[in-house]
Parts: sequence; structure tokens; C-alpha cells
Amino acid sequence: MKSFVKQTAKWVTASTFVGGILFSPGLTISAAETDSPVKGAYNPAVTSPVQLKTPFQSQFMNKHGQDIFGPANPDYKMNVNYDSTNHTIQGEMTVTFKNNTRTQLNELYFNLWGNAETFKENGGSMSVSNVKVNGKTAKYTVDSTAMHISSVQIPDNQKSTVSMDFVVHVPEQQDRFGWNKNTVSLGNWFPILAVYDKEGWNVDAYFPYGESFYSLTGDFDVTLTTDKAQVIATTGTEVGQPGISGNLATHHYKAKQVRDFAIEMDTTYKVKQTKVNNVNINVYYTDEQAKYADSMVEAGVESIKLYSDRFGEYPWPELDIVGMEGWFGGMEYPQLTMISIAGNPSQEWVKYVTAHEIGHQWFYGIIGNNENDEPWLDESFASFAAALYSKELDQLKAEPVGDYHLSYPVSTFAERAAEGGIGAYYGMIYGYGSRTVNDLRLELGDEVFYKAMKDYFNEKKFGVSTTKDFIQIMEKSTGRDLTNFFASHRVFVSDQE
Repeated sequence: MKSFVKQTAKWVTASTFVGGILFSPGLTISAAETDSPVKGAYNPAVTSPVQLKTPFQSQFMNKHGQDIFGPANPDYKMNVNYDSTNHTIQGEMTVTFKNNTRTQLNELYFNLWGNAETFKENGGSMSVSNVKVNGKTAKYTVDSTAMHISSVQIPDNQKSTVSMDFVVHVPEQQDRFGWNKNTVSLGNWFPILAVYDKEGWNVDAYFPYGESFYSLTGDFDVTLTTDKAQVIATTGTEVGQPGISGNLATHHYKAKQVRDFAIEMDTTYKVKQTKVNNVNINVYYTDEQAKYADSMVEAGVESIKLYSDRFGEYPWPELDIVGMEGWFGGMEYPQLTMISIAGNPSQEWVKYVTAHEIGHQWFYGIIGNNENDEPWLDESFASFAAALYSKELDQLKAEPVGDYHLSYPVSTFAERAAEGGIGAYYGMIYGYGSRTVNDLRLELGDEVFYKAMKDYFNEKKFGVSTTKDFIQIMEKSTGRDLTNFFASHRVFVSDQE
């Protein structure tokens, strides 16, 4: 089979944003304002453009109408050790999956996000060894964040297992992946199976702002050994009690039907716990963050109740809300949200950030999407959810930015950085995008809109959605032709207008 590999990034403006950063409601953005980050949101300084290494060249432009998402049902088993002195991870991993691509697979790809240039600048890296496919040594190459396994033969509809050892050097930086003082943030920290869809293999480069992540739901069984003093939050739930050996503790975690597995650790964390809708909510915070703990608890409880009622039930038994010191608003992972508390933010800001990141449990976690190609499907919807939580829907007044449209891939904003890049991205995806979702609510009325959103949830739960899917489900649920509505709001089912 011909190798179909998609990659879109060439240039990107490195900035102090990540995908979870928030766009405040009540903001009108014009084209003249797109040379800087959004007013009213958390606005750290923007640095000069940097070039990201391009692993592979795109062969396709159409990003929509995808009906193949594989390999299916990845089942990860990991045994990892975190050395808190040297900030390194040594791990062993196997992942079993089914080839559902309707063709024989002669190659596989994994994303190694720890090799992104922004992490390497601060001592980060990821390497692999002892790679095997179905027990046989496999040929592989690593080019920046893309790992290519060649010369395999996996028939359609057959299961296969890949095993490997890996070593990760965690960078010293305040980030979704990094360590800072006592806090260790492990987002996108292990080799993760890339997605094969109608375009082929997706191995987009890492973006310092927005997200380049795209993965399918699967199961995780993770054994973690580290200092026994660490207080640990993770995706999934802990199984049994940790095993203690000297100064080390070994923890065992399991997670079902999640797209990723994140870990947050700090020896000084304290924990507040509560329960709502049969979901255990755990809030982790340091002494410096203690005054915000109740706000995170409150936002967690109310968001779970509200979003479950309006969109569909939260499906997992646990949610961890983790305070951290970072330069970004927050970041989402399955069953875990990172809330950046830097400086002296208001209680309302922390609640809003928490509500936004919890919104991603629905829009990214439950209903998946290609965050690189169609970022509006998670960020615009999470921003709408946060405005719903804060009762600020009537303040979503952002205007479109320049000639961008919502269904552009994130790389389009990056490649046109001189024309607004970061400001345009946040103005369109967070601001104008959330307004578009709200305008659809106003167009349909609450009863019809929220019923349609539940239909969307039920049809795409634990799967992958595209812009085309969303429009089709809205039209089917409402019995209306919404072509003109979406066109007038700059939502298209192709990257080209």
C-alpha cells in the first residue's frame, strides 16, 4: 500500500499560549486587533517566530468527510519509572489494536510529542528502543515528533501488538509537559499511536499554541513508580493501594475509553474531594493555591451537573482538577484538567478557566476531533460551555477576524502569522467560534438546540467528529437546512471557501 502521510506545519509563532487558554466573553475582535493576543484574556508576552522541524510533507488538502479512523481500540499497557532527581522517565509499553482501515497496513506511525523543538530548548526529549511488532524486531526511524515503523504486514480486521522501551527527559518549563519547582506536568509524554484516516497517517508537527493532538479512544493500564512523597493526579482511577519499597511507591492506574493518559505530581499537593452525579471530583492544590480550591470545587460540581444536563452524561467515574503554576490558562486531558494559577487571578477567572477545561471533557474527550485540522470543534464549543456556565452567553459578541474561517486548520493561522497568526487564531476559534455556537442556539431555540446537541453527543460519543458530521447531525436532528447559517458564519466542510 502506498504510504499516505499528512503533515501541515511549516512556520509557527511560538507564544506563551496553549490550547486551553481562554477567550473571555463580552469581547469584540476586529481585524485591526489581530496583531496581539485577545484583550481581557490572560496575555503573556509573545516571542518571535521560530521554525519547527517538518517531519513529513502533506499530500492531501481535503480534511473532511472522513469515515475511517484507525487503528481501532488501542489498548496500552505501560510500566514507567519517574526519577524526580534527574527528571527522567524510563518506560516499557505495549499497545494492542485492531486494523480497521479496510486495507493491509504495511507501516505504522507514532507521535513522540516530547521531541518538539519547544521542549528540546529546555532539556526535553523522547527516545525509543527495542521496538517489536507481534514479538518480532521492527525497523523504525524517528524524525522529530514522528516515529515510523516500516516493513510490517497487518491484514485488515486483524489485531496486532507493538512493544517498545522509551526514555523521556522532562523539560524544565511551566507547561503542559514539563517540571517547575515541585510540580511535574506530564501531558503528551509517551509514544502514542497516530491516527490513520481518509487522508492517511496524521503526524502533524507540534504547535506551541493551539493543539496538534489527535488520537482515538482506548484503554490504559499504567504502573508508575516514583517517590512515595509524590501526591499524584492522573487520567483514570488508581487500583488498590500503592506498593512501598524504601522511598519509592508503585501505583497502578486503569482508564477506559480515553484518548490519552496524563499525570500531574507535586509533593506539596493537598486534595479536596466531593461527589456529584456519581462522579468523584478531586481538586489538587498547593498552599499558594489554597484560596482558589473552593472555586475549583464549585466550578467542577456545577459544570458536571450543567453539561451532563445539556449535552449528555459525563461517562467516567472520576475527574481530577489540578492547580499548577504555568503561563497558560489551562489544559485538558481525559478525566484531568490542568488549571494554571499564576500571579493573583480573580476567583471568577479561576472558575471560568475550570469550566472551560471541563467543557473539553465533552468536546475533545467524549466527542473527539482532529484538534490540528478542525480546532473549532473543541475550543469553540468549550468556550461556549464556559459562557453557559458563567451565564454570559449574551456577551458572546466577537466578530470574524480578517478573511479566516472557522474550519481552517490551525496550521493556516501559523503559516499566516504575519497577518495576525496568534491573535487571529484566538479571535476566530475562541471568540467568533463560541459566538457561532451561541448563534446556532438562538437560531434554533433552546429546546431544539440542546436536543440536537444530545443527538450529536450520542452519535459521536467516544468517536471522532468532523465539521461535516456536526452539520449533518444538526440538520438531521432539527429537520432544517442549515447551509446558509453555517456559510454566513464562515463554517465550511472544506479547507477552501
